[in-house]
Amino acid sequence: MKKLAVAAAASMMLAGAASAADMAVPVKAVVAPPPPPAFDIAFGVTGTSDYLFRGISQTNNNPAIQGFVELQLLDWVYFNVWASNQNWVENFQLEGNSSLEVDFAGGLRHTWGAFTLDVGGVYYTYPGGTDSAGLSSTDYNYWEIYAKPSYVVAPWLTLGVNLFWTSDMYATGTDGTALSATAKVPLPAFGPGGDFGWYLSGEYGYQWLSASAYTYDVVSIVGSSLVTTQETINGYSWWNVGVGFTYKAATLDLRYSGTDLSGNNCTYIIGISNGCGDKFIATLSFTTSLNALK
Repeated sequence: MKKLAVAAAASMMLAGAASAADMAVPVKAVVAPPPPPAFDIAFGVTGTSDYLFRGISQTNNNPAIQGFVELQLLDWVYFNVWASNQNWVENFQLEGNSSLEVDFAGGLRHTWGAFTLDVGGVYYTYPGGTDSAGLSSTDYNYWEIYAKPSYVVAPWLTLGVNLFWTSDMYATGTDGTALSATAKVPLPAFGPGGDFGWYLSGEYGYQWLSASAYTYDVVSIVGSSLVTTQETINGYSWWNVGVGFTYKAATLDLRYSGTDLSGNNCTYIIGISNGCGDKFIATLSFTTSLNALK
């Protein structure tokens, strides 16, 4: 019995020593993620087979080269400049002399967990000269304010809403509201080291237009007579769906887009009849920032 008692005591001492040793092992502290940089400059360049704005070609169905620079401060404030070639202003000038669009935007953008909100304003400008009728390309300049919330519902789904409003839609001096819903589904990475990513995404939107600015005459031949009727564009729907592939700073996006505008309506809005139809768009972009390059 004495041997058993000594063995039991020894066992308890060993167990106590093991527990003490376990307690003596330091616990690694949870390292908080580093704070976002107070300052960054993002920049990028894009080549696309067609520059679409809410489903409507801005380049008469031709390719575009685009670029941007964005100043980001305190993970909240941003200002950016974006530029692209365009042709739609020339469609309405007697002597086309504006082939550039330069947009200036700024606002507040921040993320709280799965929720991101971006609010701000943008001013669309069309630098160029003045044609023989005295119409300047800058007469087409206009502005919009916007709110763009998004939410990561799950690791495989992000939903968003884009709301834009102006009292000077397309420089007509009339109200215009655009509302769209977006969805993006990231797919599993692949390739060596999982460097290649890809995603599915889509958008459906509606652009409201003022009847006072978007009512026009349609002349048709009925028998031997010319008959004039009026058509009004109160608004239109646009949509797109596609797949994108990413590798480091590069993204290749393949997309199918369309609107419900007729050829006559398209001509009145953008100056050509075939700029609003269904089409396939390929876009290659490179985007990074100063901090990402460090």
